[in-house]
Amino acid sequence: MESFFSRKRTWADGPYLHFIAALVSPEYVAYTQAHHDLLAAYGDRVGIVPPQWLHWTAQGVHHRLDEGQVERAVQSVREAAQRAVPATVTMGPVWPGPSAVTVAMYPEEPLATINALVRDAVSTVSGVRLREAGDRFWPHSTLAYFRSPDVHDADFNRQLRKIRPERVEITISRLLAVYMHQDLDLGYYTWTPIAEIPLGATAADAWAPEVVCGKAATMATYRSTPPWGDSDAECEIAVGRLVVQPPLSQSQRRYESFVGRALDDSTYFEDGEPPMPVWPDPVTVACERRSGDGVCGSTRLQVRGSWNSPAVIICEHGHSWTDTVETMREVILAAEPAQ
Repeated sequence: MESFFSRKRTWADGPYLHFIAALVSPEYVAYTQAHHDLLAAYGDRVGIVPPQWLHWTAQGVHHRLDEGQVERAVQSVREAAQRAVPATVTMGPVWPGPSAVTVAMYPEEPLATINALVRDAVSTVSGVRLREAGDRFWPHSTLAYFRSPDVHDADFNRQLRKIRPERVEITISRLLAVYMHQDLDLGYYTWTPIAEIPLGATAADAWAPEVVCGKAATMATYRSTPPWGDSDAECEIAVGRLVVQPPLSQSQRRYESFVGRALDDSTYFEDGEPPMPVWPDPVTVACERRSGDGVCGSTRLQVRGSWNSPAVIICEHGHSWTDTVETMREVILAAEPAQ
């Protein structure tokens, strides 16, 4: 037997990007709690996974990525996930392994399909290196990690087999993109959420527009009047994905100014053409409010405001913040009804 967080399994420079399903259904939590008394008797020799950190890993990336790579990986998986379908699986039985107590997930095929979809999508991002896939994908959820090599003996195995709660059925309809942490002090994994990714096109996602803001940060981008309704009438619009361009640097603003002046022959050569700046990659807006031990991370948003007032953005969990008038105008334009 061995400790799970051995030298070979301890990450040198985490946290790492992972795509997981949080297994927080009351039925599954109750299933895991049936084993709590036995596991708790072993004290700090085991790291018992609390309900909020129960999960299934669809795919992990086990090296550091920069923010651009993470954004591209999340977007690639989000697009691929539209072709997926939710998976209904049975949790159980429990397996006492050499370094952890895990819960089987059956049938394996739909989960293997999701794993392959995520793996293929992440692999399209330049610089991402994935561990070699096994001959057969092994879906499981972990109840506890051994922190001492003397936990898993014959008595432990025998007591674990006696518990045998009724297996439960759950449906996995969403993945989380997270920064996964190894909490070596507690002896289990935790995470910071980045984004939620639905499997398949849900009814809400099907009609919600995708909004990309900041293609040209000038008033010339917008018409003088709103595309529909009164300019002061408040609108509330569900957004499937809100993408914004980071603020422009001084060189980028100079280039936009040059392009604007180029439309007027009298000022075309006034200062000479400035060098072409490199625009930063756009980013998906996600809720950054604190939630549990991390941040909310939700990207399912309602945007409220008028053509002439700033956008009030509210995530699906009720957190809210204020953005710019320009963002509100982009959302209104994206949501314009078909004529």
